[in-house]
Amino acid sequence: MNIDFKDISVVIQGPVQAYQGRSQESGITHKCISSIRQYLPGATIILSTWEGLDCNGLEPDILLLNKDPGPTIDWYDAEGKPKLQNYNRQIVSTVEGLKRVTTPYAVKIRSDNFLTGNNFVAAQQAFPAREEPAKLFSQRVVVNTSYFRQYSNGQKVVMLPSDFFHFGLTEDLLKIWDIPLFTDRKFEPSKLGTPQYRGAPKPSPHPEQVYCNAWLMALDNTVPYLQHRHDHSPELLKYWERFIATNLVVLEPEQINLGLIKRFIPKNKRTNEICHQDWLLLYKKYCDKNSPISQLDVFKTIGWRRMFKQPFSYLKYQLLNKIKH
Repeated sequence: MNIDFKDISVVIQGPVQAYQGRSQESGITHKCISSIRQYLPGATIILSTWEGLDCNGLEPDILLLNKDPGPTIDWYDAEGKPKLQNYNRQIVSTVEGLKRVTTPYAVKIRSDNFLTGNNFVAAQQAFPAREEPAKLFSQRVVVNTSYFRQYSNGQKVVMLPSDFFHFGLTEDLLKIWDIPLFTDRKFEPSKLGTPQYRGAPKPSPHPEQVYCNAWLMALDNTVPYLQHRHDHSPELLKYWERFIATNLVVLEPEQINLGLIKRFIPKNKRTNEICHQDWLLLYKKYCDKNSPISQLDVFKTIGWRRMFKQPFSYLKYQLLNKIKH
């Protein structure tokens, strides 16, 4: 099935200029809008940003100026100083945009990313085999490999997908982003002198894990609350593999045609991130046994570097742990 561009809405979410501690490349949101007009002609463009920001010169089809929900207190250091995360800002700017979508398909893209083509549209339909029991989305959702981690501190992790870019059915993107806002962590005076955060004293979950764990628990009541960053059992790891093999299409930015600003582009592919070949192996394992991919393909691309990098990362993590304690 070919998807017509007029059946796609693009939700551009986030600030359109430097905003409360977040730097912004000058003119990047204009570049984002222009790239959508060029590569998805006929698509509806929805810019979902904040009240008070200067949107002059930006010409989306729909402009949403949302009330800023502010940052969320995620944890406190040993002295009781709060650390903030923009959980609710990303939720509000994304979901308010998605709620205005009237087309069957939608893209979620950051206001500081842009398109270099439209390969992601065909890719969404290119992997038809799915494992029925693991289906939680009506169709596959295309996601980016950047910051989609398989490892952290040299250890396997689950529920850590990238949140830069999503493309799929609007109803499926709403399953990801239409979740309750997070509340501030309450300070406990009795714990002053030690850090207070989810998972303490083990490493706290990455923000992407916090998001993913929330929406995955809402979709499937068998999914457990993630206690800390490295929290998983063999059963949960298999569940996560089956989920991404069945419900996602995981592509490199250049395969998606996703343009990233310089600070998001590493000199070399990060070995802790999933690569497209990793995902293809999972697709073959759980969905299509005839898929032409092998472990050798992964080894030749990134696997040989992982053999050295991940054990070193784990050793570094263990040494730092001993020093702290």
